Amino acid sequence: MSLNIFWFLPTHGDGKYLGTAEGARVVDHGYLTQIAQAADRLGFGGVLIPTGRSCEDSWLVAASLIPLTQQLKFLVALRPGIISPTVAARQAATLDRLSNGRALFNLVTGGDPDELAADGLNLSHAERYEAAVEFTRIWRRVLEGETVDYAGKHIQVKGAKLLYPPVQQPRPPLYFGGSSEAAHELAAEQVELYLTWGEPLEAVAEKIADVRARAARQGRTVRFGI
Repeated sequence: MSLNIFWFLPTHGDGKYLGTAEGARVVDHGYLTQIAQAADRLGFGGVLIPTGRSCEDSWLVAASLIPLTQQLKFLVALRPGIISPTVAARQAATLDRLSNGRALFNLVTGGDPDELAADGLNLSHAERYEAAVEFTRIWRRVLEGETVDYAGKHIQVKGAKLLYPPVQQPRPPLYFGGSSEAAHELAAEQVELYLTWGEPLEAVAEKIADVRARAARQGRTVRFGI
């Protein structure tokens, strides 16, 4: 079994202490470059880039660091409901091509109602997951080279396709984390790697077993991370 360890890009600022601004420093590109290059040289598999209104944009940060690193992969947030799945597929393919196959994607459905409303997303928890499933089905199929017609409850596309394919085939892998039943079902159907928080071992084991069983019922296997 291989272990792949990622670092974190603090695109909302950084500091020595958790939960306080004491001793903190604001984020700038020079500092993010230092962190990315250090992680690259130390052999980390990649870096997670957070998302949200308190952070610099994860896609632009990743793109800016591609020419400054060599092997490091960038785990960038996909936000269903905030962007069209076909536009997101083109962006994903472009980032993968520009980085020569170093793009990874983290599906983030969002958990802060105020932040979601500020971005124009006013769906309930259940509706967000319905929309996320539709988004991901379209996103995956377009990246895998299909021409897609899809008429869902929340998303409809006709003749969606990608002219410039990603480097990674059939497409870059998709990461995702969520604890609800809807999240586990989405993970089982859609993603390559399911992420959990650092929780008690029994809780983590229960979540992994549930997602693994749901995926097996669909003829799929899912990898896991914490």
